Amino acid sequence: MKTSIKLLFALFSISIILVSCKDENSIQTYFVDHQEKPEFLSFDIAADVIDFSKADLNKEEQEAYQSIKKLDVLAYKVNDQNKDRYGQELEKAKAVFNNKKYEELMEFKDNGVNVKINTYGKNDKVDEFLVLASSKEMGFTIVRVLGNNMKPEQLMKLSNKIQNADVDQAQFKSLMDIFK
Repeated sequence: MKTSIKLLFALFSISIILVSCKDENSIQTYFVDHQEKPEFLSFDIAADVIDFSKADLNKEEQEAYQSIKKLDVLAYKVNDQNKDRYGQELEKAKAVFNNKKYEELMEFKDNGVNVKINTYGKNDKVDEFLVLASSKEMGFTIVRVLGNNMKPEQLMKLSNKIQNADVDQAQFKSLMDIFK
């Protein structure tokens, strides 16, 4: 009988620990909970859809490019029927970005679009970049850049080279279509 009680108590304790460890306010949970909803568009983009062969990358920029695995995109388009819901969904997304496990890198506004960039990782080696871009007229998009030991300063330099890169437009067509 004592063994049964101990076993039951141990199982109860383990289940409490596992339930309490689930982070309801993580970007992963947000993506999983929203990617199948009809008002959202969700897709993944492999890093190799951007061909930098014509961009003449130096060693540091090449390292930055190779540190990126993929991009996860989740978009919500605002329209007359969902304006109230848009505000609620945007607040949920902002709450995820305010999770203490994500470090804010920068926040700015450009042509009516609010942009917030957070990171997840240790010190200057980042495993995830999170970008939240929102506009009352168009909606919001969350881009999750996944990689290994990405360095923010290298990625900033790499972003300048995108102008000279060959981008597979078909991969981005569905994202552009939602905001038309």
